Amino acid sequence: MSTDSADSADSAALRSFFDAQASEIAHNYGRGRAVVAVDGAVGSTEFGRELVAALVRAGHASVFASIDDFVTPRTDLVGARQTASEYYEQRYDYATFRRVLIDPFRLGGSTGFVVAAFDEAASRSIEPVWRTAPPDAILVVAGPFLARREMRGTFNYTIYLETPQRSRDVVLDEALDHYAGVAEPRFTATAIVDTTNPDLPRRVFADSC
Repeated sequence: MSTDSADSADSAALRSFFDAQASEIAHNYGRGRAVVAVDGAVGSTEFGRELVAALVRAGHASVFASIDDFVTPRTDLVGARQTASEYYEQRYDYATFRRVLIDPFRLGGSTGFVVAAFDEAASRSIEPVWRTAPPDAILVVAGPFLARREMRGTFNYTIYLETPQRSRDVVLDEALDHYAGVAEPRFTATAIVDTTNPDLPRRVFADSC
């Protein structure tokens, strides 16, 4: 098989995977508002955007958001190294996440919601841009720690991304190990996806080795 043919086959397989995932979600949550989590630190943004595109291809309104746009301002700790536990507990502003995104999104109707609150690179709050969506829209949220105990009940459907790849942040890697131990996200997810090869994700099961 030529390189071009192999690339075409991989692209078709990738599209087929996401179309199947979108079809399952839309079948179960196609009426009213629903919120889907893509739980992972490596590749979750790309995965979430592909899922949104597949939902749109299926004719279903979908909105993407990243938990990384809801970080807690850390200006008071500039230069200080957080422990893994501190990173896990303090990294994200879940109160704002719920207040401006999750709660108003679930209200539906003409209620506005915000998909980003803080620009970490610029170290500043983002001026709120209030959006609306159709009554049957699906919100896809990507990022780490989404299956932590205090977040349970937030999502209708959770996809846990499993990969041997690590982030380039040592503290984040340690926090992810902490998270895996205290929250056991693999065993609470609706779906587990192996993204060892991000171009060919595959569905696996909780009792798989």
